[in-house]
Amino acid sequence: MNAKLYQLANNIKSEYHTSFDSSVPALNEHEIERYSKTVLARIRNSSCQTPAETKEDRAIDRKHDTKTVSFGKRFVRRTFKFAAAAACMAFVLGVTVFSEDVHAAVRHISWSLGSALGLPGDLADYRDIINTSITDNGYCITLQEVIAADEKIVINYTIQREDGASMGEIPASPNSDLLYINGKNVTNTVSGGSGYLDDERTVIGISKAFDVPGVDMTKESTYQLRLNDLYDYNLDTKIRGKWHFSFSADGSDLIADTVTIPLNRTFAIADGITVTLDNLTLNELEQRITYHTEGSSGYLLQLTATDPSGRQAQFDTKIQDAEGSGYMQNQEILCDGRIDESAGTVTMVLYAVKMPEQSGRMSNDYQQVGEAFEVKIND
Repeated sequence: MNAKLYQLANNIKSEYHTSFDSSVPALNEHEIERYSKTVLARIRNSSCQTPAETKEDRAIDRKHDTKTVSFGKRFVRRTFKFAAAAACMAFVLGVTVFSEDVHAAVRHISWSLGSALGLPGDLADYRDIINTSITDNGYCITLQEVIAADEKIVINYTIQREDGASMGEIPASPNSDLLYINGKNVTNTVSGGSGYLDDERTVIGISKAFDVPGVDMTKESTYQLRLNDLYDYNLDTKIRGKWHFSFSADGSDLIADTVTIPLNRTFAIADGITVTLDNLTLNELEQRITYHTEGSSGYLLQLTATDPSGRQAQFDTKIQDAEGSGYMQNQEILCDGRIDESAGTVTMVLYAVKMPEQSGRMSNDYQQVGEAFEVKIND
């Protein structure tokens, strides 16, 4: 058994999850020691080893979630797989304290945003570790980490049942995630994914990205994430609750470390519509291409970038406003990965597909727009 688990249990601290009720009496040293011994006993009698998984194994049993592409007043849902590096997770037993009783021993995990998003790094220089848990109506939600970026904030959190029981075949999920910045509701376009993080299906991991255009993310702001109900698909029921988290963050460091490469390429799509690719931006969190259109905005864009070694990155439309400005994001989880900043150059090819006139299945019949062009990555 890993000695770190014993060390963590011996250093256990009581945390209250009573909607920030400060009237709950503090535990005395005797009670803390008793709870620590209880946790140690649980560790001795249980297996806390993380199962080794292959990349293919991790793809199994992951819920296919959707990302929402904001397209003016229309929305397009595109499916993608949720990436969770389960082999890198460290499971630790802890306790949730209500008044003077231990209702359940809840497993807390160290699960970084880097793992949640399938990124090569851990974003240690930019993330804020929150690690705050709130339990209501039998469910414990732990807000793990947050990262503020340019007009975006990304979070990850876990959901567990208070009794530690399995949550069935399909992961439960919140009906809505409401984000407030300095007291103002800025919930607009939200994308993300979810999936089980353990073989027993007792811990759900969820990552969410909130696009917040027009918000200056270089300043430290106060945020609130409000989750008010969950939906259990296996029981076909809604679980009411109040999981409200407060935290502060700013994206100044990540924004300062973002590499911006001007593109300034204009293409004619069809019917008098043109699109101008403005900038390629690269940082540890994401890679995106900003653009703006002239004329009708009834097209989705896609772009491939191939380096001299043949490695290819794919950018897909993430958000576009009513005026035709938006960006494509590198879908590195689905494709070969990121643009390597040491590659020197990449060859880019732009594609477009017309949106359906009415609601219905989105076509994947992208057609090339214009000629391929080369972009220098580092001068």
